[in-house]
Amino acid sequence: MYELLIVDDHSHLVDSLERNMPWQELGIGKVHKAFSGEEALEFCKTSPVDIVLTDIRMPGISGLELIQQLKKYDKHFKSILLSGYGEWDYAQEAIRQQVDGYLLKPVDHEELAGTVRRLTEALRLEWDERGRQQKALDVVREHMPLFREKLLTDLLQGRKLPPELLEEKLAYYHLPFRPGDLTAMCLLRIESSAEELNWRDQSLLASAVANIAEETFSDLFHVWHGRDAYEYEVFILKVREETWLAQDPQPELARQQSFEHLASRLQQHVRQFLKSSISVVLGDWQVMAHGLRGMYRDSLAVFARQLGGGTDLLIRLQDAATREMPYRIHSLYESPTFIQLSEIGQWEAIRSKWDVVFQEVADKGMESRETLLELYYHAMGAFSFFAHKNGLSLHDVFPSEPDKPGDASRFRQMRQLQDWVAHTLDQLQEMTKSEWNNEQAALIRKVQQFIAERLADATLQSAADHVGLHPAYLSALFKSKMSENISDYLYRARMQQARELLLEQPDLKVSDVASAIGYHKPQYFIKLFKEHYGLTPQDYRNKSS
Repeated sequence: MYELLIVDDHSHLVDSLERNMPWQELGIGKVHKAFSGEEALEFCKTSPVDIVLTDIRMPGISGLELIQQLKKYDKHFKSILLSGYGEWDYAQEAIRQQVDGYLLKPVDHEELAGTVRRLTEALRLEWDERGRQQKALDVVREHMPLFREKLLTDLLQGRKLPPELLEEKLAYYHLPFRPGDLTAMCLLRIESSAEELNWRDQSLLASAVANIAEETFSDLFHVWHGRDAYEYEVFILKVREETWLAQDPQPELARQQSFEHLASRLQQHVRQFLKSSISVVLGDWQVMAHGLRGMYRDSLAVFARQLGGGTDLLIRLQDAATREMPYRIHSLYESPTFIQLSEIGQWEAIRSKWDVVFQEVADKGMESRETLLELYYHAMGAFSFFAHKNGLSLHDVFPSEPDKPGDASRFRQMRQLQDWVAHTLDQLQEMTKSEWNNEQAALIRKVQQFIAERLADATLQSAADHVGLHPAYLSALFKSKMSENISDYLYRARMQQARELLLEQPDLKVSDVASAIGYHKPQYFIKLFKEHYGLTPQDYRNKSS
């Protein structure tokens, strides 16, 4: 099904075409409306359509200018121009613009239906010819390096994918790795500081180092490269089966020695060709599906503790002198964090993450006072961030704890903390839901008041401008809250106002009633009134009196 946009500065014509054409039968799934060329242009920038049906002459941007502007963004939409008699100059320009359909006003519905059928069939044939799937594959292929890097960074940050889904992604991105492969990680830090290089030079240097690294390792290893949030270069390596390493009688020793030798050569090449230095941490060989996150975290720890201010260092992870560290609640710090989830209001994801955190604490037997405090302050940080971001204070969030909402001493058991977290999440969600509903209801009332005061010239665009929203967003919001489109609401309001004028002002002409509610053609108003009430305006007035 295709989408069609009707554009005309006469709202009654737009409304009539929307209601009286069998759009579904013509292959049109959605009909959008605009009442000026400017409104249509703004709408199409964010919501592309397949067919544009537009009046040729409108105040501001004409129909021809609208089509010309839209072709800058989309060359594949179809266009139908509506024109009055005596506009041959416009018709000639339409031919030059390669308009797809040209109809005279008043619009013959059968002729319009035939034109729309022809254009929807043309669209279908064009899509088949272009091959939508092939086009999508071309886009994916063009951006494949970004997709590969994004998958690697997701895995390094702790995103958990089922083995079958990970295998499918690896194959789809043409990466010669599988979840069960034995891999090693090389984490590389470029030593040049921000003070020494501007950002352009840093980007060029990083790209050059990455290229040299891939060339250095690729003779013996498959290489998967990415750049993390700290601007470290990450390389995942896997032995090439066709190389001598795979057939060596001591494959583990040969693999490790080659890994270290090539890493040392990489440092030498960077010094020689780029006049710079790098420090490298070499990880152990582990099954990829199980070892990436832990290996990455341990390698970062080496950079933080072991390297210090040293440069041009090469350290094997297994040799790094690390003191015994207390167990860390890994799920608490894995991406996405609670603050990230709070920022976008992902309540179920937040609850699920807290369930995982408390389960990890229970499984590891970590229900100590230190762990409880760590979780409590982590929760308070996320709650405070969300509250302040949404214009709330902590006293709004914790009205039953006015004296010291930041006091963790009241929690003696992990279960108490868990219940408090769940209760606070429910409070926050309810507060924001109530606030949002109130804001939306107030906005809808404002739109209704605007329509009541400006009934004769009110449109979706003018209502959207009045409340400061995009027309497409306001239309969707109004429909969700009122269960009808703004155009239908406007139509009902006009019919109701017409009824009241007919009854309350019996001397008022029918043409004046039509004009007062925004219909400049009395015959069209009479037709709509009869469709709505079953009687013509005059018959309705006579019967009521």
